Amino acid sequence: MATIGVDAMVILDSTGYFVKPNTYTVKEPRIRHSSYRADGTLSYVDLGPGKRLFSMVILCQNELREYDGDKIATSGQAFRDALRTSYAKTAQTISFSDPKNTSVSVYFDHLEEKIIDLHSQIIALATGGSLAASYEVLIELREA
Repeated sequence: MATIGVDAMVILDSTGYFVKPNTYTVKEPRIRHSSYRADGTLSYVDLGPGKRLFSMVILCQNELREYDGDKIATSGQAFRDALRTSYAKTAQTISFSDPKNTSVSVYFDHLEEKIIDLHSQIIALATGGSLAASYEVLIELREA
């Protein structure tokens, strides 16, 4: 099991992940609506803060290291596949632990993959490197 501060920055659906620096954001939009009345005045209804939206880029890279320097055996491809498995769950909440180790039930709203450097990964395969690709995966989670 992954532990925040030891071998993970966040935990999603029981899998620990590392987050790309400067990409973790939390938004809490207000539930509000504004419209103009027939006399030209503004009607504004505000129900207060809504549910939080967590956004981050997950590092699904080969040869990641834990905080103590030990190599993580999980490949970038395996991290990416675990994210896709969580994303494929429909109409289900999943467990998310933020960097403060606070557990929140979330819906997995968005997933966007980017292969970091396709050319260097082809070269790595030709020289006996890892068969798994490395990814950066942008995810968005909405609080349930």
